[in-house]
Amino acid sequence: MTDSAEEDDYMSEEFLTACVKDVRPGLVFKQSTKRQFQIEEQHRSANEKMRKLNKPVRVLEAEKREEGLSTAISSQNKGFAMLQKMGYNPGKGLGKTEEGRVEPVAVEIKTTRAGLGREAAVKDILQRKMTMLQNRISSQNSSTSVTEFRNRKKDEAVQKLILIDLRKSQRMCQVLDEEKNILEPAELWFWPQVVKDPEESDQEDKDVEEKEEEQLLPGEQLELITAYLRQVHWYCTWCATKFNDDQDLTSSCPGATRDEH
Repeated sequence: MTDSAEEDDYMSEEFLTACVKDVRPGLVFKQSTKRQFQIEEQHRSANEKMRKLNKPVRVLEAEKREEGLSTAISSQNKGFAMLQKMGYNPGKGLGKTEEGRVEPVAVEIKTTRAGLGREAAVKDILQRKMTMLQNRISSQNSSTSVTEFRNRKKDEAVQKLILIDLRKSQRMCQVLDEEKNILEPAELWFWPQVVKDPEESDQEDKDVEEKEEEQLLPGEQLELITAYLRQVHWYCTWCATKFNDDQDLTSSCPGATRDEH
């Protein structure tokens, strides 16, 4: 009778634990198992907090910068106190007539290592490109220019050298741009072309055919990309050298074309 009672003891801890399938902490009867669940939950919470704290440095800098720029200068600031002594009132413009600037000059953060002269160089390249295209249009109306163009195109040896120099310049342009954290080329063809799907290539071929008159010749592309490399990176394709500065480039490099080398 005693053995049967022990076997059928439905209130014993062993019997209840075997019947419970849901092992959530609130339904666990063993103290050791419950403690284990609590420790795991604490670890999960700690890992989540660390994940939120361990943000990339750029993200943290951007958040701090945005927080600082969005917060107005307090009256305890020395610069703000000096402005008030000179007659400045918050929310009103500068000057006697209060028609001047109301908000401070916006801060533009430079996130890349590109030199300050790159924007000017890109504008110069764009102007030269437009000049080349305009000369192309005007030369099409001259029979002499068309003849010269055809004769120049027949010289396959010269064209091969131009294409070789162009490919070298494109590869070096991408390498030097990426070293300065420049994520996009100044012109799409400044970097080597990426191999794409056949369908995308067919669509691009159609777009090129539609805008054929706007395309530059390889020789014109080479002229522009080498000018960009010299102005922005102080690099010469034919010297295969990156010089220290513009003065070093001018004094050490024979010129900006293959013929001058």
